Amino acid sequence: MLGFIGAGRMAGAILDGVLSRGLYPPEEIIMSNPHPDKLERPRTLGVQVTLDNREVARRAELIILAVKPQKFEPVLAELAGLCAGKCVVSIAAGISSGWIADRLPGARIVRVMPNTPLQLGFGMTAVAQAPQVPRELFRQVCGIFQAAGEVSVIPETQMDEAVALSGSSPAYFFRMAGVMTAWARERGMDAQVALTFTAASMRGAAEMLLKAGKSPEELTKQVCSPGGTTLAALTAFDDGEGDAMVRDALDRCARRSRELGQ
Repeated sequence: MLGFIGAGRMAGAILDGVLSRGLYPPEEIIMSNPHPDKLERPRTLGVQVTLDNREVARRAELIILAVKPQKFEPVLAELAGLCAGKCVVSIAAGISSGWIADRLPGARIVRVMPNTPLQLGFGMTAVAQAPQVPRELFRQVCGIFQAAGEVSVIPETQMDEAVALSGSSPAYFFRMAGVMTAWARERGMDAQVALTFTAASMRGAAEMLLKAGKSPEELTKQVCSPGGTTLAALTAFDDGEGDAMVRDALDRCARRSRELGQ
């Protein structure tokens, strides 16, 4: 049985992927949350629901901890003694598998970092290597997240960088999109048209990065022509030290992930 502790947006997105791919039938899934209203949707999908986290730990063999980092301490205290021999998957930023293992003796811990596009089936999930977890069980965990996007397995020592590059990065693009669409609206363009131009360009650029077989630098040159509009735009990045700003944002994000780390 697959268990979810937490029923927020990310848990719901993972659940949708699991059900859409038929990885588990709904009656073989149980989800807990202290707020009954959060459990209404999974209930309508045929998933078993409960207000008791301990019930999930008792009944499920693979448990996804989908709670915020600040809630981990009390939740893990509830689960102590119930997870030996079971696979526990954490989606929380900054919390190491070792810290969780110390509080759930005998559990097989897998640490993952998904991002919010998972909600639309376009997620990117970093999965930390877990040599203590049997290979087939580890593949099963990866398969759950592949049901809603891409998965990459990395050393756990790189998870703070994965948080900066993937877990938090959709917000960077949303921030940039907000600036771009606001600029267009100020000049009289319809808001929805401006958003469509911006989002479609972001999506197309992402596809080119993934499929063109060229580096970001090569693709940038490909868009530019001597004395043209794109080069004029990029001078603002140079004058405003845009590259340094992006690096600083990544540094701050990774540093905060380490600060949250246990």
